[in-house]
Amino acid sequence: MINRVKDAYKRNIISITLGPFLKIIEAIFDLLIPLIMKAIIDLNQYQTPEAIPHSISYQLASFIRLFNPNNGVVNDALVGGIIILCMGMVGYIITMISQYIAAHASVNVGTEVRSALYNKILKLSKKERDNIGNSKLLTLMNSDSYQLQHGVLLFVRLIVRAPLILLGALVISFILDWRVGLAYLAIVPIILISTLIILRSTSKGYVEIQSDLDKLSNQVSEVTQGAKVLRASNTQKLEKDKFENKTASYENKSIRVNKLNALINPLTFAITSFVLVVIILLLQKDLFDVNNTLIASTIIAEMSYLALIFFVTVQLSSAVIDIVKGAIAAMRIDSVITIKPAINIVENGKTASIHTSEQLIRFNNVYFSFSDNNQYFFNDLSFEIRKGETFGIIGGTGSGKSTIVNLIERFYDVSKGEILYKGIPLKQYDLTALRNDIGLVNQKSSLFKGTIKSNYLMSNPQANDEDIVEALKQAEAYEFVKKYSDTIDHLVQEGGNNFSGGQRQRLCIGRALVKKPEILILDDATSALDLLTDKRIRSRLNNDKTMTKIIVSQRVATIQNADYILVLEGGQVVGLGKHKDLLVSCPIYKEIYETQIKKEQ
Repeated sequence: MINRVKDAYKRNIISITLGPFLKIIEAIFDLLIPLIMKAIIDLNQYQTPEAIPHSISYQLASFIRLFNPNNGVVNDALVGGIIILCMGMVGYIITMISQYIAAHASVNVGTEVRSALYNKILKLSKKERDNIGNSKLLTLMNSDSYQLQHGVLLFVRLIVRAPLILLGALVISFILDWRVGLAYLAIVPIILISTLIILRSTSKGYVEIQSDLDKLSNQVSEVTQGAKVLRASNTQKLEKDKFENKTASYENKSIRVNKLNALINPLTFAITSFVLVVIILLLQKDLFDVNNTLIASTIIAEMSYLALIFFVTVQLSSAVIDIVKGAIAAMRIDSVITIKPAINIVENGKTASIHTSEQLIRFNNVYFSFSDNNQYFFNDLSFEIRKGETFGIIGGTGSGKSTIVNLIERFYDVSKGEILYKGIPLKQYDLTALRNDIGLVNQKSSLFKGTIKSNYLMSNPQANDEDIVEALKQAEAYEFVKKYSDTIDHLVQEGGNNFSGGQRQRLCIGRALVKKPEILILDDATSALDLLTDKRIRSRLNNDKTMTKIIVSQRVATIQNADYILVLEGGQVVGLGKHKDLLVSCPIYKEIYETQIKKEQ
């Protein structure tokens, strides 16, 4: 069993053990009922238990007579019927209890695995999430976790009961008539081998189906997120064709697998029907022997066991399909849960509660690669950010601006070299403490469903209403928030879709500020704002001389008043200094500046 699923299995071992134990009692009752029916018929034929030549019938007939001292034939049937009824009622109660236990155990296992997967997703680095894909993670959380849970349910319900009934029915059939027993012994391996051959052919198909489901989820996610762009560019038909192609692939693979699975039940029925004919042929001499009164009860019992074998085999075959699906889902989930983190999180890492040095962050000969092929994006990157200063980062698309932010936040780890924070290597610094010190606002403004207040309390649970209002004012957001009748309790729809792009960015800046961070990082966070609003926000931020500001932007106007400006081009530092100095010493910065000035003019 998969490691993480096995851990969850062990934690629910009581339920998982008790369920099959109750199923053993249920299976014994199922096996005894045909024998009791045979004993009733034999009592009717032989009148006394002692006259019955078959030992099993003799024992059961003697048991029935314990409750029927008058030895009436009608009373024998009534007593036997009452015994069967009582066994059925007890069996029903046991079945309900065992089904509940199985459901409880499977839900617990599913919940634990789903929780472990969710916690793992929260700990994955950006690189790992990019490699896996958000669509696959969503499929694992929804479809795969359900398949796993359902597989565990069937595993607990049938792992003991089905084999016990099959084995018990075979043994009893041999005892009743060795010829029938041999016939039964022949069909069970044939059915099981046929089922295994079919499952072997379909197991790979299940993996491909889940992979196609990942692609479909990704397609839907892309379309919902980029709906406006699709409409604006009139590419709906192209996306529809892509979706239909992926749907067709998913449909074809599902049909192929289900066609193979559909063979199991008819095949089982055909084999058991054939065996029924064989049994009749084997017993035809006894069937027409008027002196052989034992054959009637034996035939009824044997037919009951044949029906039981058929039912259990069909049930087991169908269950094995779902168990295989669950096992494949477990492997897919486990492949994510057991990923070795790219970001090595040190438990109780170092912190620096008192930091007297002016140097806050330092990149020392940093090399960084997005993959493991040693093709470095950053080569020998070195610079420092001082406490309380405003540090600007500018460059074209793909120059590495956001990557520097990701390295500071430890969403990525450096490949070579080191980053120092408060004089301590970043890899040794306590990750929780580091991220508590930083308020980050990305270009893509992420607001969570709830209220403005609930979003701000996520950043700082101790913030009161006055703190939230002050943060909104600093972010130039209170101007529109105060117009709502419920102000900071105003509803935020999923993704903040009930706000404009500029409003979302200002709300996100305020959410970072309510945290009162030591370092505020604005990663192109004012791109949706007009220059005047952008200027007012920067003016308010400049009033705080204790907070270090790292401003990433493609607009010179946003960072030109920074204490230092880092200019990037293709992962290389091409300039570092103040605005006026860079206009003289850095041609790329000068070109960006002049291009933007002309556009503004």
